[in-house]
Amino acid sequence: MSMELLFENRKLIGKNILNIIKDNGYTKSSFSRLTNISRPTLDKLIKGEVDSLATFKTHIQKILESQDMNEEQLLNYVPKYKTKKELVFALSDNAPENHALNPKAQEMFGILEDIVHMYELYYN
Repeated sequence: MSMELLFENRKLIGKNILNIIKDNGYTKSSFSRLTNISRPTLDKLIKGEVDSLATFKTHIQKILESQDMNEEQLLNYVPKYKTKKELVFALSDNAPENHALNPKAQEMFGILEDIVHMYELYYN
């Protein structure tokens, strides 16, 4: 596989780089330091906006070496968590209709409500 093929598919390569970052628990900054690629250049790679083949080759080679992978693996990278997890709801039909909180629970919810109000006050 040639680097030119990767360059032609640089939008896909950018997505795959982002998935590699996410799958391995990197931040863009930590990945930038690991690969010795500046953040602005890494962002351009991720967006598929590097227009120079020479620049693209140089930086993709750094990524391949840091991840111990080859061009084909980068082009065909499959994210570890490709499918989104479905939300699971747990609902109860067993709560009594006329229930009252005990005094300790009322106190705790009162404190929580104060915190929410303070947050609203400072957030706005």
